[in-house]
Order: sequence, then C-alpha cells, then structure tokens
Amino acid sequence: MKKNQVIQIIAIAICLTVKPDMQAHPGSLDLNGGHYFGPSYHCHMTGCMIPDTFDPMRRRRDGVMTNYRDRERFFNEDDWPYEEDFDQDCQSTRQEMLILTSKAEVKYTNPRNCVVRSGEWLDEYTGATFTVAVQVDIDHVIPRMYAHTHGGDRWMPDKKVQFSNDPLNLMLVEKREIRRKSDRGPSRYMPRDEFKCEYAQLWDLIASKYSVQLESRDRNEIRRVLEACPVDDLDSGLETRSVK
Repeated sequence: MKKNQVIQIIAIAICLTVKPDMQAHPGSLDLNGGHYFGPSYHCHMTGCMIPDTFDPMRRRRDGVMTNYRDRERFFNEDDWPYEEDFDQDCQSTRQEMLILTSKAEVKYTNPRNCVVRSGEWLDEYTGATFTVAVQVDIDHVIPRMYAHTHGGDRWMPDKKVQFSNDPLNLMLVEKREIRRKSDRGPSRYMPRDEFKCEYAQLWDLIASKYSVQLESRDRNEIRRVLEACPVDDLDSGLETRSVK
C-alpha cells in the first residue's frame, strides 16, 4: 500500500470517528492546579493562577518578549487526547497506525488483534527500520506542548482533539528519538538530512492550517531549509501526505 493511500485511510477513519463537537473532559489538574473547560479555566488549588489565555489585554499575536515557558504549567494531557480507541474496535490510534504503515504483515499479542507485536516500520526522523512495535511510538510533528504555548491554549476543546489526531501531524518514530526531540521547534531539532525538507514543509503546512504562532527563530529555520530544497522534493512531500 502506497504512503499517500495510508494517510488518506487514516484521515478518513479519524474524520468518521472524532466528532466535530467533541468536548474534552476536564480530567486531572495541570501543574498550576486548575484545568480548562470549554471557553473557561477553573482553579482548584491554593496559588492557582488564571492563564493569560483569558487576559483581555493579551495581544492578538505574541511578540518577541512573550514568555512561552510560563504557559507550560497550564498544559494538560487530558485536553489533547490522541492515544484513544475512537471507533471502539479495541485498537488505539497508535495500533491502527502500526497496522496501516507496516511494510510487512503485522503480528499481534493476542487473538483479538488489539495490540501489534511486530511488523516493519521506517522511522523517517532517523532512517532506521524497526520490527518490534514497542520500539516506536507516535510523535506529533508540531508537539502538542508547542501548540499549546504558541496560541493553542486559546483553542476550543474540539480543535485541540483535531490537532492531536490529524494524520498530517502524526509520525511513527523511535522512542529514544521522540525523547531527544521533546517539545523543540525546528530551530532546536531537525531530523536526518534526507527528511529535513519534508519535515520543514510539514511544520509550515500544519502551522498554517491551525494558525500556530511560530517563534521567529523557528520560522527562519523553516524558511532556510525550504529555500535549499529542490522543488521536486517539496511537491513530492505534499503529494504523499496530502489530506483534506
């Protein structure tokens, strides 16, 4: 199965199973001692502060003096779910990606075929191939934390869910490489040379799609990489990962 067909299948599956009006449950508290709930934020602990998300003086776009790190304490995993079984078939998003992107027949850990044990997957970031499923995991091209601190904290719950499960933003990557990348933008992390062009293009496309407010140093790095990329490589990257 070709890569673009795989991406389209994942996109269709997610569009059918993630409801547009889906509301994230408040769930656990963030490090600040509160949680977002729809268009509001609730405090539950002493010393809890209201994020600048709801500050009427917050400018439309962040500036060079914006302290993005200060927003990290308001990030809550429960607001950005992605390792879910949206279609109730016992296979989470990760398992479905493992099945659809494997270059070899997958084998499972149980008769119900809920969890993948082995197959063959290419980690685009490093160029390494893996045959054991537990060695790779889902990475968000634009990390959820980065999106949160760069404008995503103001998104409604359904947009956070959409971003977290958008096939354009999901990659299967070696776990060690995911930890190395962490929440870094392009100015602080780039994959192997052979994937830099597509990686920079993905950041540009996803940031535009969701209006993520990229830091100037990240915008500059994306521009620098893309300017050095052959036009054919950019067209190919768009074609293989195109989703509607």
